[in-house]
Amino acid sequence: MNTSNAAWVPADLDLPDKVLFGLTARQVALLAPVALVLLALWRGLVETAPIPVLAAVTAPVAAVAFALATVRKDGASLDRLIWCATATPRRPIAAGQAPEEVRRTLARLTGRAKRSGSAGTAAVHGPVRAIRDNGLVDLGSAGWAAGVDVGFVNFGLRSGTERAALTGAFARLLHSLDAHLQVCVSTRPVDLSRYLAGLEARRTALPAGPLAKAAAAHQAWLAGLVGAKSLLRREITVIARCPDADGAAWAAGQVEAFAAQIGVVAHRLDRAELTARVRYGIDPHGTPATTGRTT
Repeated sequence: MNTSNAAWVPADLDLPDKVLFGLTARQVALLAPVALVLLALWRGLVETAPIPVLAAVTAPVAAVAFALATVRKDGASLDRLIWCATATPRRPIAAGQAPEEVRRTLARLTGRAKRSGSAGTAAVHGPVRAIRDNGLVDLGSAGWAAGVDVGFVNFGLRSGTERAALTGAFARLLHSLDAHLQVCVSTRPVDLSRYLAGLEARRTALPAGPLAKAAAAHQAWLAGLVGAKSLLRREITVIARCPDADGAAWAAGQVEAFAAQIGVVAHRLDRAELTARVRYGIDPHGTPATTGRTT
């Protein structure tokens, strides 16, 4: 690959700094108290207790502390995962009120009976205050946001020069914006109901014979794919957030311009489209994707 025209983008963005022996400040804060306690225990008991006994007692504690500080799963440290697992059952676990049967099941799974006079679930309030018709989202004190539907390219099949050009365009976009960007990639079932309805109308107009049977078999096969949720499409949503509405709209326009530079289709999401995508994130199988732009 020719690196003379390459645009280098750092791979360590937002990573915590290493402060001591390759450990972050959080890891040092977790390990230091344990190390001091174990050191004091050794110095106080080394004269009276056998060393194998001290090692047998302190080694598991040190191993657990080291695992909590250093082990990571899906980008999250082990101590954060344990904290979330401990705290989550004590928080609202659904948006809205669940039926009584669901509340009894949740109480059985979590081992906590519902207190008298308290709700087992509560409404979850997000930061969204309002959504304009043009898709601008009022986030209150967090500012404004706009969503852009962006197509995708196969980066792995591009040549070295093309990869450098794509990376350079992306770097220019990041350097030109004073907005926070979030890229959400989701896969959702495709809605073929309109296509199947049209296929049904055309099939019924066919005379009886092999062609009508073939059309019926094709329709049944497609209906099976849709029913099994095995026909999927990928969606890429870029969210631009700024302190003001004009800044969010301008940042969304820059994302559209970037997409045009790399040869993919992009458009601003209006209120209906953005609402559908948010609803899909809450209920993946409740709002299948339409095929209006893809068929």
